[in-house]
Amino acid sequence: MSDITELERRITAALDRIGTGLDGLEAPAPAGPDPETLAKLEAAEARAAELEQALTDEKLANAQLEERMKSVRETADRHASAMDIQAYEQQQTTARLDADLQRLRRAAEDLRASNLGLRDALEKGLAEPHLINKAMLAELETLRATRSVEIAQADTVLAALEPLVKRAVNDAANAKENSDA
Repeated sequence: MSDITELERRITAALDRIGTGLDGLEAPAPAGPDPETLAKLEAAEARAAELEQALTDEKLANAQLEERMKSVRETADRHASAMDIQAYEQQQTTARLDADLQRLRRAAEDLRASNLGLRDALEKGLAEPHLINKAMLAELETLRATRSVEIAQADTVLAALEPLVKRAVNDAANAKENSDA
């Protein structure tokens, strides 16, 4: 048993020496990055925040551009539709003008034929009232056809001028709005 007591004393002495040695040591510094690494980390976080803001700004700009493009496409579609309508109207006007010109040509040919028949009858000394009536009717038809052609030509000119007038009115209204703003 004396050995146990001796061993206890020795263990206690060793623990005292260990305790004394530990008291003399400074508390260990908390483990963490050194100041240089910490500065680099903060700079990287700041750069990441800048890049996120730039990305957000670019997304906003992209959305605005897409909205503008959508607006431009809609405007272009409206203009294309208006131009299609205008082209259709001009085709219709041209078709009416062509039909009136054909009518005028036929009436002029009928008038020439009636006048030749009337001239032949007068040369032969024959008074043919139906030829005179026919010639007068042909002349009236020629006058009507001429009038129709003139109206069709005026309609064609008006149809060509109408978009120009509308554009001028719109430009004047836009210029007034811009000067008021």
